[in-house]
Amino acid sequence: MRKVPISSLQPGMKLARAIYDKMGFLLLNTGVELKREYIHSLRKLNISSVYIFDNIIPDIDIEDVILDETRHKTTEIVRDIMFDIKRQPEKPVPKLLFKRQNICNVLQDIIDQLLNNNNLIVNLSDIRTADNYTFAHSVNVAVLALTLGISLGLSRSQLTKVGLGSLLHDLGKVKIPSSILNKKGKLSADEYLEIKKHPGFGYEMVKAQDLIPGSSAMVIYQHHERMNGEGYPEGLRSEQIHLFSRISAVADVYDALVADRPYRLAFPPHKAIEILESSGEQFDLKVLHNFIQHIAAYPIGTFLGLSSGEVGIVVKNTVGFPKRPRVRVLCSKEDFEPLTPYEIDLIEKRNIVIDTVFADNQLPEEILNRSTV
Repeated sequence: MRKVPISSLQPGMKLARAIYDKMGFLLLNTGVELKREYIHSLRKLNISSVYIFDNIIPDIDIEDVILDETRHKTTEIVRDIMFDIKRQPEKPVPKLLFKRQNICNVLQDIIDQLLNNNNLIVNLSDIRTADNYTFAHSVNVAVLALTLGISLGLSRSQLTKVGLGSLLHDLGKVKIPSSILNKKGKLSADEYLEIKKHPGFGYEMVKAQDLIPGSSAMVIYQHHERMNGEGYPEGLRSEQIHLFSRISAVADVYDALVADRPYRLAFPPHKAIEILESSGEQFDLKVLHNFIQHIAAYPIGTFLGLSSGEVGIVVKNTVGFPKRPRVRVLCSKEDFEPLTPYEIDLIEKRNIVIDTVFADNQLPEEILNRSTV
């Protein structure tokens, strides 16, 4: 299976991962054969890419770091919490109706699944619709923050607290007008000031009802603070920012970068990592370094050009070597002449570097449709 942009989908292709709408209802299930009208509907939902089964790496599965069922259940919980808030527009501090135990139970499931993962590296990105971005983003940030927390050696109690805060970090955005959140152009100064209120809104909600630990509430309040003092709402610096907030900040920015937004298309993971690395003064460097070790710069299914003169597709990534994947060679880089498939592990072949990332539309059909097994 591999991730394919909507523009490259053809009738007859089969979905390798299910697609859900913003309410959590199944739109298209795994194994569904795509028809022209399905592809048209996916475009209307602003879904930029999907996972399909194909002949190039039919033997390779791209696994999520948590179970689909767990991700789906967690997304539903976040959605229900935010919908409850929206139903109370007249209240300055809406009453939160969620059951903390439900959230804690699902967080324990996520923590168990991450701890039991022997190669905890993120290869798979979720398929989001424009309408469910906030819910999916909240879950992703929690999963990424917990992955990072595990790499930093946090205790289970600490993981629960950072996960809880990360899952609810954008709670306050419910009180921001959707016209601002979904604006396609640059925000005005006044609109940006409005956006900057959301950490305070979320913090007020949870503190008013004493629903979560103080360190979790700090994640909600401080996830936009930056180590160099250029964040908000208070312009805190360095150790003034809670460790859990520093963890969530990196996860939050990364997940936003790799998602389509109203004002720009998603960055591929390797570009998102470059942006994070070039913004190092904004983030805790130890936290950032540990995070990057668990993110595949070139996820499974990515087409790469190698300095050795070949084009291949990524078939494996390893924790600690996010930019040195195992690659199945497909063809020559000069003329795309098919080659007998074989694999190169870039962890071992240090003299070979990645010099190109190819999109589907940059490769000939005979390469995209060939079988390598």
